Amino acid sequence: MLVETIKKEHFKIAAGDIICVASKICSIAEGNIVDLSQVAPSSVAKRIHQCIPRKDARLIQVIIDQTADPSGSKLEISGNHIGAWLPNGLFLTSGGVDKGKNNTAIILPQNCDLTAKRINNAFYQELGIETSVIITDSDGRIDKKGANQIAVGLYGLNGLRINKEAGTAETLCDLLAAAGGLVMGQRGINIPLACIHGLEYDQNIDSGIGDTVN
Repeated sequence: MLVETIKKEHFKIAAGDIICVASKICSIAEGNIVDLSQVAPSSVAKRIHQCIPRKDARLIQVIIDQTADPSGSKLEISGNHIGAWLPNGLFLTSGGVDKGKNNTAIILPQNCDLTAKRINNAFYQELGIETSVIITDSDGRIDKKGANQIAVGLYGLNGLRINKEAGTAETLCDLLAAAGGLVMGQRGINIPLACIHGLEYDQNIDSGIGDTVN
C-alpha cells in the first residue's frame, strides 16, 4: 500500500532517509483488529471501568490483554487516563490500543521492529532504496493536555544517540518520531508516512526498540 502510494504520488525517497510510519496503518494492514463484541471483560476490567466510566470495559480488557498480565498490575491509572506497561518494556497510553470503527479496537503490531524491517525490505525490493524505518504511535502524558508522537519499533538505525564525552544519551528514535509527527499529525489528519532526509546517524540493522528501554 505504501509503495504504491509512493509511486503514484512521485514521493521522493533517497538512500539513507528515515521513514516514519504510523502504527495504525501497520495494524490495519496486519489485521490487528479486535471485535469488541467478542470480548468478555474480566472483574478487573469492570472494576477499572467503574473508576473511568468513559472507557468501555471491553476496551479496558483489550488494554489488559496487551500487557500479558491479567491481574491488571501492569496498568497505571491517573484520573481518567490509563497507561500500560507492555511486555517489551514500553509504557504507552492505553497500551497503544485505539478505539476503531464499528465496535472494534486496534492494537499495535505484535512485533513493531519486525514490521519496520518488512517495510524496509519492501522499499528495497520495490523501489531499490535502502532506508531506515521507525514505527510511530501517538502518546500522551498525564502532565500535558496534548499528545506527542513516539517510536514503538525501528529498523536500520540505533534508537539511541550517545554522547560519549558527556556520558549522556538521547532517544533519537523518539526525536525523529516527534519530528515526523509535525506533518503526520494525530487522529483525523490521516498522513501515515513522513520522510526525514539529510540526517547523519548510525545505521544498525541489529538495533531494536528494546535497546532504548530501561
